[in-house]
Amino acid sequence: MDKEEKLQEVIAHPQNLKDSALAHLVLLANVGLGVDVTIIVGGQIVAGQLVSGKDYAETIATNLRKSNVSDELKDAMASFFDDLANEYVSQEGRSIPLNFLHIRNPSYMKGDGGWTTVQGTIVRIAIEKVSGFSMGKDSKL
Repeated sequence: MDKEEKLQEVIAHPQNLKDSALAHLVLLANVGLGVDVTIIVGGQIVAGQLVSGKDYAETIATNLRKSNVSDELKDAMASFFDDLANEYVSQEGRSIPLNFLHIRNPSYMKGDGGWTTVQGTIVRIAIEKVSGFSMGKDSKL
C-alpha cells in the first residue's frame, strides 16, 4: 500500500528580529553612553565597548585620510563616511538608525579559549545578525 502524502505550500516571511534590549544599548551608545558587551554573531564571540555609529564613521574617514594615496582620492573615499557620520546626529524629525552596532577595539575568542584583539579599529555588525549577547567582557581584555 502506497501512502499518499499531501504537501501544503507554506509561505514564510523572513523577519528582521532585533533584540529590543540590545537595540536599547546601541541607542545609548549612539548618544555617547557606550558599555562593554560580549556578543555572539555567526558563531563567533566578539567583545568590546559599544560606540556610536558617528564614532565608527569618523574613525574610518580619519584612517582613509591617512592612507598613502592622492589627496583627491583620500577625500573622495572619506567623504562617504563623513556623510554617514551625519546620519548618526540626532536632529528633530530624524532618528538615529538602529540597524548596526559598533564595537571599538574588538576582541575575538580563539578556538583555544584565548582572545585576540584588534586595536585601533571599530567593527560594524548588523544587529539582526546577533544571536546572543551579554553586558560586560572578560576582565583580561
